[in-house]
Amino acid sequence: MARNIVVTEYDGKSIEQRPVEIVERKGIGHPDSLCDGIAERVSVEYTRWCKEHLGRELHHNFDKVQLVAGDVAIRYGSAELLKPIRIQIAGRGTPEAALEDGTRIKVPIDSIAINAAKAHIRETMKYLDPDEHCVIDCYAGRGSVELTHAVNEVTANDTSFGVAHWPLSGLEQAVFDTCQHINLELIDQFPIGEDVKVMGARYAGEIVLTAAIPFITTQIPDADAYIEAKRAVHEAVNLYAKSLDDRVSRVDVNTADEDGSANVYLTLTGTSAEMGDDGSVGRGNRVTGLITPFRSASLEAAAGKNPISHVGKLYNVLALEAARDVISEVDEVAEAQVYILSQIGKPLDQPLVATAAITPVNGHISDAARQRVSEIIERHLVDIEGLRRKLATQEVTLY
Repeated sequence: MARNIVVTEYDGKSIEQRPVEIVERKGIGHPDSLCDGIAERVSVEYTRWCKEHLGRELHHNFDKVQLVAGDVAIRYGSAELLKPIRIQIAGRGTPEAALEDGTRIKVPIDSIAINAAKAHIRETMKYLDPDEHCVIDCYAGRGSVELTHAVNEVTANDTSFGVAHWPLSGLEQAVFDTCQHINLELIDQFPIGEDVKVMGARYAGEIVLTAAIPFITTQIPDADAYIEAKRAVHEAVNLYAKSLDDRVSRVDVNTADEDGSANVYLTLTGTSAEMGDDGSVGRGNRVTGLITPFRSASLEAAAGKNPISHVGKLYNVLALEAARDVISEVDEVAEAQVYILSQIGKPLDQPLVATAAITPVNGHISDAARQRVSEIIERHLVDIEGLRRKLATQEVTLY
């Protein structure tokens, strides 16, 4: 059966030609990112358990993780946990399944979910201890018969769409790389945590980045030490960001601080989840790792959804991987936006429509290039089982 793939030229201005652009990335310790990471880890561990004990994957969607902030008494040099962070795992699963011989066994959803959440926190956070600082509960229940059937039949579980773009703009790349640099490199050089947020704005030919970076209060004895630590971090971030794009005019760090007072960004655990901010799956970065209001995007929360039939996960990632390949393989294309629409109950490799809006490098796109773009999307749809395998083993980053 022929797939309905439509390739068109994008007739608007490319992102770099627009006078203003805004981009955001929430770091790995942001409460929303923590929820995304936990949800996806639960999905991965649940899928692994099912394969090991049942020989097959089961229906689930653990994309409703919520974090309720705790309470901490913060002062320079020390802190006291007054109320733990509460992490609530909701969603749907399959609590009981049959073996090949007909024997029915229980699937320990609660223990899988709670252990997966703790594992994600331990592997992600330097100062946040899931046993000491968190209370984790699982409220996941049984999935509906219809959606379980969609998994068993490997068909779309929803009428929805996925969308992604490539390449990243200069601002998008600068925001992403700067946030990652703070999270993965500077955290080992300075007394800072993972709840980083970088907001970027491009206007008047310049880029301004605003970064929120938590400092670890047990390593900051007084206000002067905070000012000095922030100065050093600011200098390091500013130097790095300016090396990425010569349009970066400045980086501002912790602009709400009242230096010299107690009103500064101090934390015990490296995340505002300890006191200041709740979190939910899907409120943070899209599958590109960014929040990009000047781009097309799906509001689907990819993290935690099952990798077998859930369009909100599969099609968003597929769109991103297809757009990347279009850029790397078709020289005539400067930008690609890929959109894929499903119908519930239909085969996932047969979307209702898949379309790419492409911006040519020069003039108009040739028929040969248009055909090549269509073939790339076709290739990704044919190999949707390969995408499932990558998602099940966390080879793809969703936030």
